[in-house]
Amino acid sequence: MRSRPLIVVFAAIALSRAAYAQSAGGTSDDALPPGDYIRVSGGAAIPVAAQGSLRDWDRGTGLAVAYESWQAGPTGVSRAGFALTAAYNLLPLDEERFVSTFVDPTTGQPAHAATASRAGILEVTTNVKIRIPAPVVTPMVNIGLGLIDWHPGTIHYTAGAITGTARQLHRTGLEFSIGGGIDRTIVDRIAVFGEAMYVFGYTSYGGGYTSPGGVCTTGSCDALRNTTIGTIRGGLRARIGR
Repeated sequence: MRSRPLIVVFAAIALSRAAYAQSAGGTSDDALPPGDYIRVSGGAAIPVAAQGSLRDWDRGTGLAVAYESWQAGPTGVSRAGFALTAAYNLLPLDEERFVSTFVDPTTGQPAHAATASRAGILEVTTNVKIRIPAPVVTPMVNIGLGLIDWHPGTIHYTAGAITGTARQLHRTGLEFSIGGGIDRTIVDRIAVFGEAMYVFGYTSYGGGYTSPGGVCTTGSCDALRNTTIGTIRGGLRARIGR
């Protein structure tokens, strides 16, 4: 599992902080003061149970920036916070998968080589974050709702003695995401965190352009189904303002 190194890092940080707190006669609780925060993170974006043309793209990388607000509650900070998140993921072409299914529509020759610019997935979501009180670290559940924009790269292929291009449709739809993570304050206003999310983008409406076995020439071919990816990210959380 590629997420194991991230888990090990956070576990080591948590244990060292707990040992320090105990030796200093303090508390091991990871306090989250009310206020506004900025999160910056990066990591992996992985197609999950990919359908349609999403199957032609492999795991890639992604970045996310979020503005987050936690209000004061009766005994400290409220249990739920709210965030506005923008994320961008880049997926490389899965050449082996593409050439195994694609046939040039004019000659009927199967593709034997292909290259492409990366496919982009833009996400803009509003999030509800629910913290779970715990010692050492702060576990959180993250639920998001917003928009997803699927922008596949142009594919250049070679089939027999000819070269050609295939372009999949650019689509925008609604997104629902759910996941969780852990935060750990390291110094004053700065914390490290790791999170994993499952993203479901409703992009199955309309028609496609490329499809397994050839190129669709009409809008009746729905090559792209719903966009489903998993993301695993780690980064920094910084408190802003007072």
